[in-house]
Amino acid sequence: MINESSVALVRRLARVMLATVIAFILMVCIFAVSAFAGEAGHYNVVINDNGYEYTIATKETEPIEILNEANITLGSSDKLNIASFNSGIGGTIYISRLNKIYIKFNNTVKSYDVYAKTVGVALDEAGVYKDGLMVNYDDDTPIQNGMVITVDSPKIITINADGKTYKMGAVNSTVADLISEAGITLEDLDYTKPALDTRVKDGMEINVYRVEIKIDTKKERVAHKTNIIEDNKLDKGKVKIETRGVDGERSVTYRTTYINGVQSEKTEVASTITKEPVTEVKRVGTKTVVISGNGVDRYNGITVGSTINGSYTYYCACSICCGKNNGITASGKKISNGMENPYVIACNWLPLGSMIEVNGVTYTVADHGGSDLSRTGRIDIFTPEGHNAAKKNGRGSASVKILRLGW
Repeated sequence: MINESSVALVRRLARVMLATVIAFILMVCIFAVSAFAGEAGHYNVVINDNGYEYTIATKETEPIEILNEANITLGSSDKLNIASFNSGIGGTIYISRLNKIYIKFNNTVKSYDVYAKTVGVALDEAGVYKDGLMVNYDDDTPIQNGMVITVDSPKIITINADGKTYKMGAVNSTVADLISEAGITLEDLDYTKPALDTRVKDGMEINVYRVEIKIDTKKERVAHKTNIIEDNKLDKGKVKIETRGVDGERSVTYRTTYINGVQSEKTEVASTITKEPVTEVKRVGTKTVVISGNGVDRYNGITVGSTINGSYTYYCACSICCGKNNGITASGKKISNGMENPYVIACNWLPLGSMIEVNGVTYTVADHGGSDLSRTGRIDIFTPEGHNAAKKNGRGSASVKILRLGW
């Protein structure tokens, strides 16, 4: 027979134990929820610092803030690559450090600034080809700032080709061997100094010369010749063009050699006249000029037979030069472009009809001009060949000999 009071006690104990278990479970759930809530908003980011990787859990979204949180500082020349990073999601931030390293070539030390992460890549950046050389680090050794990389070789060779410089190590090689190892291809006309079959020596410099030959055909002017005929019927110093000279033209072919882009030789290989030049026939007067006297030996301090240092310009009969189109000079003599040369000048310091000699040619004062022509020795020479000829003839110094004063 079961005692009812005992049963009631058991039931009470069971209820207490159940309540205790439920309370414990609730406490565990509350703790888990609190812990999860604390982690909410964090995500993982991998930082690759010149080959060394770190993982950081962060709430930051900006790469610089993430680096600051990781106590990582960037130098002024360091590079940041965030192409593989997604803000708020994760990924990798890559840092490329600019490091100064030292490479020792057979007791010669040179410094290099590199972004390379490993020794092998750094040597490639520095143009050091390792075939046959002994290096004090493995290729995959991480680069550290200030690292000294020693490259041992009995011979260090420099190759200059196509604007680049290669540093090569060699043990028992020819120039041809090193050219091939550097990946340099020579065309048929290319050559090297020293020659390809030369055994290399320590410190040797090899230069590659690229040779290019071009064949060009172009048109060129053929200057006309001038045939001068002395004419005793023409006053001395005067010139008459009997046949106007005309330049010809030819088609000429050149063979031009370029070495490393610079012209070294140019040879004419063919020529054909496409337009024959016309020889100019020029009559030069030899007849002695007789100056008839007029009894005037002196004018404003200027005497017949004296020589004055002056200057000359040229003018024609156009309105630009003369300010009018009728060609009537102050002396009444009419001038025009295209006429036979009358050998006249304009000046204000000699009376009309005066005759002078300039460079062996006799001229007559037939016209006046602007105020500039009032200066003693200043003359303006008429040319019937037109305005372009007047401009082309230009100006210069003149020695003016006085032959006659007035008519």
